[in-house]
Amino acid sequence: MESVNKPAVQERKKREPNYGLLVPLIYAPILPLLRIGLNGRVAPRTRDGIFAGAVLTALLHAGYVMSGDSSMGAGN
Repeated sequence: MESVNKPAVQERKKREPNYGLLVPLIYAPILPLLRIGLNGRVAPRTRDGIFAGAVLTALLHAGYVMSGDSSMGAGN
């Protein structure tokens, strides 16, 4: 009886990529390229600061993505 009330063709949900999970594919090649590209062009201290900032940004992004993950419970 319930099948009579349901439409014959259900609308499919449009699938979109989760761009938050694709960001590491961008960060992975950029980190070593920063070191190589800035070597000899800027002071070593500045180069290291830029690299550290990029690594910190990547770690903050990872924490943000993991905080939204429902499987990351408090030991439940």
